[in-house]
Amino acid sequence: MENTFAPRGCIRGPILPRFVLTMDMSPGAKTIYAILCDIAADKDHCWPSHARLAELLHCSVSSVKNWLRELVTHKLIAIRRNAARTSTYYMLKPSMLQASGAAFIGKAQEANFTSCQTKFAYRKNFKKDSILPPTPPTQAAGSSSLALTFPRPRPCRGDGGDFSLADSSFEQFCQRYPRKEAKELARAVWHRLWRRGSLPGLDVLFQSLIRFRESLSWQREHGRFIPLLVNWLRGQRWLDDLQSGGQASLPAAPDSERDRRIKQQTDALEKRWQRTEPELEAMRPVFESFLSRFDDGQQKRGPAWGLWTLLWRKGKAPSAADVPAVNTGVLEFLHSVRYGFSF
Repeated sequence: MENTFAPRGCIRGPILPRFVLTMDMSPGAKTIYAILCDIAADKDHCWPSHARLAELLHCSVSSVKNWLRELVTHKLIAIRRNAARTSTYYMLKPSMLQASGAAFIGKAQEANFTSCQTKFAYRKNFKKDSILPPTPPTQAAGSSSLALTFPRPRPCRGDGGDFSLADSSFEQFCQRYPRKEAKELARAVWHRLWRRGSLPGLDVLFQSLIRFRESLSWQREHGRFIPLLVNWLRGQRWLDDLQSGGQASLPAAPDSERDRRIKQQTDALEKRWQRTEPELEAMRPVFESFLSRFDDGQQKRGPAWGLWTLLWRKGKAPSAADVPAVNTGVLEFLHSVRYGFSF
């Protein structure tokens, strides 16, 4: 028959051991075990990332994690968590191939899987025609090249390349940053930039932070427009003043027409504000009486005044007589009036 071939010697890749076929496991767990055996080759461990395994199996990372836990349950692998959120997978000797019970072999010298490959139904394949990345420092000269197609864990790259140094540097910078929200998200972005080598030295970051603190945008409305640290890091905002620094000394081109339009709009807004402000100030006693009906009124005076003013401009500002005897809070009441549902 045409268009047929004999598989032996013609195909390469992971080979599923025979004893795994008879085990009560999901097909995904069996497949990922074959891939781990193929990567480990003549070593007793390997370190493919979850993303790489998911890419090979065309599945989600969560499915990969579930199958790995299944292999741990059946005592086929052991997982060691490393720094920088990486893992090393150790191939445990199957119980049916041991004469004296299952035991984890902690050292690579004691785990000689080459002596039981015939029983293991596993054949080591070499992929000679691939362009591969450099071998890791502990890689043996004759080991399988398939194990090298996966990215090995990279150390953090920064001023010191150490995880603890990166974390302490983040804490130092975070202490000086004005906003403290979403600190853990910012820490994750910091470590990612550290590993990529995208972070400058702390002195550069501190100088950039000083320039931003002196800028008008950060000083407006008591720092309301200061971005979260996680967003500042994601956008690599320390580069902003470097990119604009060369243009700071160049005088801006005069634009009389643009300046005239801006002045007209500013004057119009100022006239509108001057017209409504006295009327609004006249309503201040009504607001104070309304605010006194709430236990948290003085604590939330600022946002309450803003909401009350918004409702006043729409002709819907409540008074003290509208507040029930039992209430939860001033902001909740104002929101109920604003959106039209009963308090």
